[in-house]
Amino acid sequence: MASAFQEFSDTFEEFKRQFPRHPLIEELRGRISRGKYPDEKWLKIHTDKMKDLMAPVWLRHHYTDSPSEM
Repeated sequence: MASAFQEFSDTFEEFKRQFPRHPLIEELRGRISRGKYPDEKWLKIHTDKMKDLMAPVWLRHHYTDSPSEM
């Protein structure tokens, strides 16, 4: 099983490729560049967030959490 950091790194690279100008990229870069090494919980949350944004619309959490909005 990959470490949380490795999974985050792989997901971040794919996210940057798909969405090169997304504001989340700068937010994540800023957090890491300030020398605040993220803990495992932070890595997991942001990895899930990026994966959710890359998923097809019908598989995204914000879409499936509220079926009444369909």
